[in-house]
Amino acid sequence: MDFSFGARDQVRLLDGGIGTWLASQDEAHAVAPHQACIKNPSLVSSLHQAYARAGAQALQANAWLALHLKEAEAERTVRAAADCLDFALENSEGQPAPARLLSMAPGLGTPPSGKVALLDQLSRFDAVVLETLIDPWQLAWVAWLAEWATIPVAVTLVPDNRPGSWDPADFARRSQRSGAKAVGINCGYEDAPLAAAQAVAAMRQVVPGMILMARPALWDRPAWLAAAKDCVAAGANWVGGCCGCAPEDIEQLAIHLRR
Repeated sequence: MDFSFGARDQVRLLDGGIGTWLASQDEAHAVAPHQACIKNPSLVSSLHQAYARAGAQALQANAWLALHLKEAEAERTVRAAADCLDFALENSEGQPAPARLLSMAPGLGTPPSGKVALLDQLSRFDAVVLETLIDPWQLAWVAWLAEWATIPVAVTLVPDNRPGSWDPADFARRSQRSGAKAVGINCGYEDAPLAAAQAVAAMRQVVPGMILMARPALWDRPAWLAAAKDCVAAGANWVGGCCGCAPEDIEQLAIHLRR
């Protein structure tokens, strides 16, 4: 899949939350949801299938904390997450195959000086998304991935319009210079509910030619649906959900966007 994600004038549907949904099904997954791919792969695959049935055109692998782990464990986690996606899509007959995304948070501290084992698994995905950035120093991880990854890199900011937060326009410019092929937002803060669309609008102003992704968090479905629609109006090309979002919410978003 080309990281143009299709025509710029099209709006496409991402999936929703992974970790929060897994925790809602089994409290054992609340602290380390990425381990569910190893300990309960059928549960993870069932979630991917549910998002695909809801209309998601891209699915994210459950490997969010992989870059926080030691090298061997990180590679094992990404491999297991890819296996869960493979199983889900092999058993989703009659549906167009969604794009496969590897979504990860930036690691702790500085990135490695070269290639690490988990990068060998990237050929199983269409793109890698470095998400939940909140500070400029984390862009070192974007540059590292852009150098070593064999697939395109996207990067998303936690939107925050409170004083002292990272300016989304600056984030977008720096991300582009660091090698990102797409930018956007994911998650958010309950006391900054309008930040998602504001951030997307600011990014669209400074990187008019880039694909923008939006995954606002869900605390209240009507407000989340409105935020997602506002993100599209602000220039997002791909829209979905983050923490708190479940397959039924993505299904409602698909209906909402068709209106």
